[in-house]
Amino acid sequence: MTVLEDATPPTTDPAPATSPPTRKPGPWPWALLVSSSLGIVSGAITVVEKIDLVADPTAGAFCDIDARLGCSPVLLASQSSVLGPPNALLGVIMFAVLATSGLAVVAGGRLSSGYRIAMVGLAAFFTIFLTWYMQQVAFSIGSLCPFCTVCAASALVALLATSRMAADPNGSRIARSLATAASGRTDILLISGWGLLIAAMLYAGIWLT
Repeated sequence: MTVLEDATPPTTDPAPATSPPTRKPGPWPWALLVSSSLGIVSGAITVVEKIDLVADPTAGAFCDIDARLGCSPVLLASQSSVLGPPNALLGVIMFAVLATSGLAVVAGGRLSSGYRIAMVGLAAFFTIFLTWYMQQVAFSIGSLCPFCTVCAASALVALLATSRMAADPNGSRIARSLATAASGRTDILLISGWGLLIAAMLYAGIWLT
């Protein structure tokens, strides 16, 4: 008796589905997260010092070192609340928005092109505002608040980071312009020059007068 072999071809398991490779966030979301976190901490310290000084202007701040380096003259000046609330409180809010955006990308999220451009606008506005504030500190107040300086430096880094994150050679006109600046590292030169300008203002207004 002949046993017929099964002509049905053996079935094979389908190839296991492979998950898409995890996108690495790159250095700029990390730079945004770290710089904004530093800004939050520095701004929060400044808010607490501001509240204590308003309650007792004669108490002085713990960061008061001498007539040229101290928080009290800066925080008691009218320029420290030029928009109504303390500048530091507004800074904490803005840095919190930027830090959250950086954290979202670091965690694997993806931000829309419009949102990335909005982040650049927010960082640019805050950097311009802090540049004005540093000019007032240098030439009107005459005393340097260390924590305000950290906030200014953090804003510059955040502006560079958001610009790099929004750069897209295939995106909108703004995104393409940012991509062109990034390709030639023009953005780094501009931000570095901006920081040197702020440092020069502070040195000239506080230590050369």
